[in-house]
Amino acid sequence: MLTRLDRYIIKELSGPFFLGMFILLFILISQQILKLMELVIDKGVDLLSVGELFLQVLPSFFVITLPMAVTMASVTTFNRLSADNEIIALHAAGMGFWRLFKPVLIFAVLISLLTLWMGWMAGPRKGSLKNLAVKLLMQRASVGLEEGQFNGIFSNMMIYVESMPTFSEMKGVFIFDQRKPDNAVVIVAKEGILMSDQATQTIGLHLVDGSLHQKVPDSDRYQKMTFSNYDVNIDFSQMAQQQRGTDGPSLADIQRRISESNGEDLQALRLLSRYYRRFLFAVAAFIFCMMGMPLGIVSGRITRVGGFAAGIVMITLYYMLMTLGDALIAARIVSPLAAALLPVFVMSLFCIYLLKKIATHVSPTLFGIASKRP
Repeated sequence: MLTRLDRYIIKELSGPFFLGMFILLFILISQQILKLMELVIDKGVDLLSVGELFLQVLPSFFVITLPMAVTMASVTTFNRLSADNEIIALHAAGMGFWRLFKPVLIFAVLISLLTLWMGWMAGPRKGSLKNLAVKLLMQRASVGLEEGQFNGIFSNMMIYVESMPTFSEMKGVFIFDQRKPDNAVVIVAKEGILMSDQATQTIGLHLVDGSLHQKVPDSDRYQKMTFSNYDVNIDFSQMAQQQRGTDGPSLADIQRRISESNGEDLQALRLLSRYYRRFLFAVAAFIFCMMGMPLGIVSGRITRVGGFAAGIVMITLYYMLMTLGDALIAARIVSPLAAALLPVFVMSLFCIYLLKKIATHVSPTLFGIASKRP
């Protein structure tokens, strides 16, 4: 049963938490929103598809922002309570430091469970923004093509387009086709048209006024063929199957790669560590929320901005420990699980130290101010 004090503390935590979530999400997704809007404006993708893309990548941002937001909320709340002498008033009413622990614990558990759920939602099955954009090729074949850049959206094929006046028209086309490794082909054309056939699951490139260049097999000779019209067909069904594999390897895939390489595949080891880390963010959110309580109380007696700065330092330290874990994996000093647990272990010890310090030394000093007042 939640008391009035519990509800009050949770309410005080909720305001800064949701404000912090909004600000952090806006900072992180602003660039992605611009990319999504580009799909609508430049590529002609409908808003419904763009909205689906956004919803599928959103959980990965929540995994990062939830621990940060709960840290700021905890620090800011107790910084204000301490600066306004509300904690002293609570102690004068017979409520000590550990009485304030209950609502913070409840709030920390809720945010930790939410972070764990978002970590699961942001798993490999969701894929990245780039992969999801490629999957829209059957709606708009031009989605993955960018003007003035070498585009590798098709398997074993590189395409350069100088300009695209419309969603389907291409000007100045250069194609390097390696779908047949023993017979690579270079195609140059002045113009081209993108076409897609959902019935046959193929994408077509109708090229106009160009030339085809290739090396004659088993010979040193070079062959050039000019054309007025030439069609390049791409089997999208095979490409889509390959693309699903790039959404991110599953835990079983990562473990198989490590087993096949006898633990020498560094990339697979780091992927395994990141897999564990995605779920350990839930533990980090819990630790940060609890840690913000003593940091906010101590800093509140000094300055209102000191706790916020301390929270930034704690988050920075956590990510520095994550980087250290990757370095230890590369040096073959620790396992992927140990590297993922390193920042959680270190921050847990620091959190326990702060809670004991504030409960046994700092809080009696602060609370003692109330008894010394005339």
